[in-house]
This record gives sequence, structure tokens and C-alpha cells, in this order.
Amino acid sequence: MTTSHDHQPEQFYWDAETEHCPHKPIPARGTDAWDEWMTLGHQPYDDGVLCLSAPAGTGCPACTAEHGDVVPWALCDNRDHARPLPKTGTPQHRPVTVDVASLECLERECEEFFTDDGDEIPGKDTCSHFRQMEVCEACSEPPAGEADPFPAVVAWADCPHKLAASA
Repeated sequence: MTTSHDHQPEQFYWDAETEHCPHKPIPARGTDAWDEWMTLGHQPYDDGVLCLSAPAGTGCPACTAEHGDVVPWALCDNRDHARPLPKTGTPQHRPVTVDVASLECLERECEEFFTDDGDEIPGKDTCSHFRQMEVCEACSEPPAGEADPFPAVVAWADCPHKLAASA
């Protein structure tokens, strides 16, 4: 069972077999050259060897384990997402109040959108999981495309620009 604590951003890395690893050529396993190559920042995993010099991006390990493919942190199932942010021109590092919820709620898949018989409740546009949150307009991630219209959000209190200005 995964908990919200399992849903934390984690750096993911490319496999050393890919073109992203700068330590080519890969020596034969079990040799002194292999042992030396491994000390250059390589880490074994179930399907091969990761190159710690080749970051692939930040992902959610809990969602990745559940879905069987790397899930970017912005698309974490358990992370707060917002309805589309209001368009105000160039995003600024300033607070904006938005409705946030999990992707399940935003995509109307939450059980509260359905009757006990499984029929969709017409006209219902929110569930009890929605809440208002003050987010940073510029730091909150824009949609990844047509398939994901709900940006993951960064709380205004966590905006690195706001924190740097107050330091």
C-alpha cells in the first residue's frame, strides 16, 4: 500500500547503455576495467546499470512502481493539481488562489461524482476533496499538453523566488 509519504520527488537517471551515459565504451563485466568503470558513478538496478552522471528528470517513485513506467513528478497521482491557471500574460512569481485536488478528482473519476449505482451525477463539478490554495503563478507547472490540462502546483510559501527575496 502506498501512502502520501511514498509520493515524493526523486531524481531518475538514464541507463548506462543509452547514449546519455558519457562513460563509453562499457567494459566487459567481471574485469578490473568494469570495476573501475562502476566507480565513475554507476549503480546497478533490476534491468541493468544506471549512470548517475545522466539525470533523466524528477519522477514519482510510487506512481512509477504502480504504473510500470516512469511517471514525471508533475504527473504524480497524489500531488495537488489545479484547474487551469488564469492566463494573465507572462507568469509572475506572485500568489494566485486556485482550486486544487488530486488528478482523480479533477478528471471526475472520484467516487463522489457517481451515485451508489455507478451513474454519473449530472452538473456536479467539484467533490469534497477540492480546496483552495495559494500557489506561485510562475512556479506552478504548465500543462504537459492536451492530454494533461491540470498543472501541478507549487505553494506560494514554497516559491524559491519568494524565499530568496525574504532571506
